[in-house]
Amino acid sequence: MKKINEIIKYLPALPEPLSADVYFAEGENFCYIVDVGNNEQAVQEISSVTKKKIVILSHYHKDHTGNVDKLEYKELYVGDLTYETIQKGIIVTEKMVIQDGIELVIQPCPSPHVKGSLIVTINKEYTLLADLYFTKAGYDKELARQMLQTLEKLDTKYFVVSHQSEKNVFEKQELLERLVNDFFAELSESE
Repeated sequence: MKKINEIIKYLPALPEPLSADVYFAEGENFCYIVDVGNNEQAVQEISSVTKKKIVILSHYHKDHTGNVDKLEYKELYVGDLTYETIQKGIIVTEKMVIQDGIELVIQPCPSPHVKGSLIVTINKEYTLLADLYFTKAGYDKELARQMLQTLEKLDTKYFVVSHQSEKNVFEKQELLERLVNDFFAELSESE
């Protein structure tokens, strides 16, 4: 388990079986878990949490959702396509705010990686993006543009990304510049 700050810690992603980072944010009454991974270690870590749990799934890919049926939780928040895939949860269609000694903002975010993605901002400081910024050949350029516009408007200091072994916390502007330069250079050139 690794620590981002006094409130947020995470279990790093693993390649075999492929399992995304699993984030834990401690509120006064609940532990908020963003993504549940797809391996036994994630099940053990999540199950060892003594507070009541609220789970938020960033998107429906199995490395982020594989353990959802193996866990106990009070609430489950999902995007519309995640709901279609796993057939459970409360669908988040617009920004929602949870106050529990910490502030969590859960909201949909366009993504060229997968439609129906959710992001979570904690205390207007850290925004958990999962891997919504990953792209493949032939990605939807309009979704990429919409994602960048959404991320630029966020009231946050840092973006936290999944599946990165060396660095997963980026200052907001640093990641935005990286996304434009590395992944979306042709978008900025065509404008």
